[in-house]
Amino acid sequence: MTSVKHTRPDSVPVTDEFIREQMKQLRWKTVDVAIPYETLKEYFTFLNNGVTVRAGREGVPFLTTTGIFGPIFPGDRTRLTPGQGTGVEVVGPYQGGETVIEQLDRFYRETVSIDETAATKVLAKWISVADGGAIPGLSSASNVFGGTGSLLVNQDVVEIPVLDVIDPRYHQTLAYYGGKLLHPGEEFAMGFDLPLFGMQYYGRLPDYISGFAMQPFGGGGLFVEHHPFPHISQPKPDDGDEAFTVSKITLGRKIESAPEEQPAYHFTTFRVPPDGTALTIRPGTIHNDSYTNGPETVFLANTPANTVALRQTAPYTNIILNDVDDVPAQPPQHK
Repeated sequence: MTSVKHTRPDSVPVTDEFIREQMKQLRWKTVDVAIPYETLKEYFTFLNNGVTVRAGREGVPFLTTTGIFGPIFPGDRTRLTPGQGTGVEVVGPYQGGETVIEQLDRFYRETVSIDETAATKVLAKWISVADGGAIPGLSSASNVFGGTGSLLVNQDVVEIPVLDVIDPRYHQTLAYYGGKLLHPGEEFAMGFDLPLFGMQYYGRLPDYISGFAMQPFGGGGLFVEHHPFPHISQPKPDDGDEAFTVSKITLGRKIESAPEEQPAYHFTTFRVPPDGTALTIRPGTIHNDSYTNGPETVFLANTPANTVALRQTAPYTNIILNDVDDVPAQPPQHK
């Protein structure tokens, strides 16, 4: 594990005046900045790009940034503390042993098969922005990492199973995708060589899906992506009788045995309990969190990402989460 710390993502330092002017913008009005000002300033260019408002055609916001927490620095042993301090407590320095990324990589290598009922197989071709798959005309707020490519789906319906944590298939299936749960208060060393900042996003369903993600002026279709940094996704914990978040994280994995002329992917959606639990995935895992209703903190690093939207000749709308007891997280069906 690298011991590099406080790696600066900003190539040019920003001024206090620039920060003040940026934070006067509407997209910053809802943001709880829980990190020290010195840290905010050092990484401001990166963090500023992650603060967004995604609105419908009439300007109603369906997804907003509501907090900045952390960071998780390389070389630190930490635990997540939602609602307390910066949301991350440094327990001490990393002193050896298996890091989270090493454990997730091991899960990914060793879990080579899953119950076929726990995933859906999608015939699709991934065409990144770099390979010519860019979707023109999307909102600048649609992707905090840049442009969006195309995942060209070669079937009529994508029906994704949703697994709850009590499902006996949950943990093995999660391991297949290179993921695991971090339990409330669990101490861990991430094992990544850049700082990870917790950006809290508040999504409102079903409007975010139908009113922004599927719109040609918005997201251009439901996205999936992968990138060189690990993710940690933590729904805001329930407060007594008040339930904050229904968290559903969709993970994907390319099926290596599929023929080159017809590539295919497995997809599964996982519910994350809103009790301080977090779901973490290895670098490179395909994922989406658009079906989360409520505030959720997602830890990000300053790297590029490969993002695509499910498409045919238009945004792909026949996506069903096979979750019979759930609330309205499904997009409308179009013909």
